[in-house]
This record gives sequence, C-alpha cells and structure tokens, in this order.
Amino acid sequence: MPEVELLDKTEVWVRGITLHGADLRLLAASAAQALDLEPDLVFVTDARDDHVVFDVLKPRMELAGIVGREPELIAALGEVAGATVSVGASVHSRGVLGMIGTPSDKVDETLSRASEIDNRLRSYVSSRVAVVSTGPEVVAGNIKDTNLATAQQVLGRAGFEVAAAGAVADNEDVIVGRVLRLVSEGFGVIITTGGVGAEDKDRTIEALQRCDPHLTTEVLSTYAVGHGRHVKPHVRIGVGRVEWTRLIALPGPTREVQAALPVVVQGLQKGWDDIRLAQALGEVLRACLR
Repeated sequence: MPEVELLDKTEVWVRGITLHGADLRLLAASAAQALDLEPDLVFVTDARDDHVVFDVLKPRMELAGIVGREPELIAALGEVAGATVSVGASVHSRGVLGMIGTPSDKVDETLSRASEIDNRLRSYVSSRVAVVSTGPEVVAGNIKDTNLATAQQVLGRAGFEVAAAGAVADNEDVIVGRVLRLVSEGFGVIITTGGVGAEDKDRTIEALQRCDPHLTTEVLSTYAVGHGRHVKPHVRIGVGRVEWTRLIALPGPTREVQAALPVVVQGLQKGWDDIRLAQALGEVLRACLR
C-alpha cells in the first residue's frame, strides 16, 4: 500500500468530543493506534468544549492507515477514561488526512485508485536520473565534465531520462543540499561523480551518509593515513536511499564511470538491493585500478 506525503497538513480535528479529566497522553496514544502509528507520533495540541485537535509528527503515512479510519478513530477515543463522544462525532482535516472521513463504501475504490496512481508515479520517478559532478575544477570550468555525456549515452540507451544536475564544490553542506533538493524534485536516481577519495577534500561519501545514515559503502583501495595527502584510509563508493530515491556515489574519472554505469543499469533494472549493487560496482571498479 502506498505512502503519501502529508505536505505539512498534519492536524486532525475531532468534533463532538468532550473531556472530563481525561489524560491527553492516553487520548493521543489511542488516536495513534487507530491510525496505525507509534504512540509518540501523535499528540494533542488543543482541547475545547466540543472538539480536540491532534497533530501527527510524521511527514508521510501509509494510505491504508488514513482512508476511512473515522469510525475506528472515534471509537478508540470513546474508550479513553474521561472522554465522551457524541453520536454525531466527526473527523476533519485539510489535505490528505481529510481522507480519514472517506465513507466505508468508498474505501476499497479509493485505495485501489491510489495504488494505481502510486505505481505509475513510482515507475516514472524511478526512470529519472540526475547526475551531479563534484570538484573545484569542474565547478570552475577548468575541465570538461564528460561524465554527464557518458551517463546520458549509457543510461539513455536503457530507457532512463538523464538530467544534468550541475557541478558542486567539495563541501558536505553543499552536496547534501543539492542531493535533497533533487530528491524533492522527483528524481528516482541520483548519481554523484567524484569526491570519493582518501584526501581531506573528498567529502561525497560523508555527505551522502548524512542523507542516508545506512549508506552502503564498498572499499576500492586502502592507504596509510598520513602518507602523502591521504587523511582517510580508504577510497570508497556508496549506494543508499532517501525515500524513493536511489543514491549512487561513483569516482570522478570518466574511464571508471564508463565501467560502472552498465552495472548501475543492470542493478536498477533487476532491483538489486544496496549491498548487492555496491559489491558489483566495487568488483568492476577495483578491476579498473589494477
């Protein structure tokens, strides 16, 4: 069942409920249970004579936990000590959460249509690829960014829509900002090139770990820290996710990008998980370094 973005419209009003010494924490926990949420993700923001307002502390929710849940929510609140629910009690909200009030005879149809739309959207998003190059030389235009053209050729032949996402400096904050912006713009795959080395200027892997704390990394080569310009022990690539978006960090040299992209295509088309894709990329790229 698809998840939906609440778009900051996270308040839910329940009208026709009066409180007489009710524990607001228990009330919020009951509401959370009715919406298939953890207890600490819902809290009461207002309680008046005839209504209570809840806020959901989650940006996305399973649609099945929203559509047509009005009866369950009202019944759950009525079981809390000190809460009295009238016969005509109702649930209201703006945005997606307003679907809590979907009539019971329309729930199946609504969920079916939503699933179909979600599948189409995911299919479209997964075909959109953004390529981000890193490094001062590329930013300044001192060297030509040939990785974008390579990605457009290899991924384009496989049916992907490849877009130039610009060049960014070797700065964690800048890389994180660019990646998260591209996620919000609906790209299903973000490929970064460069910045995966063992020098202090190489910050791409660290930036992507901020986007995905569970980023899978694969070591391409190992160095003695303090030897030459090496301040990190490894050259690593990375594969991870942010929501629907796949993150793939590749080295900067075009020869290595050319070797890696067919593996990227294969992994995306076959639905490989992050570990398998990272390992496959590592094998190909380590061969380039021999």
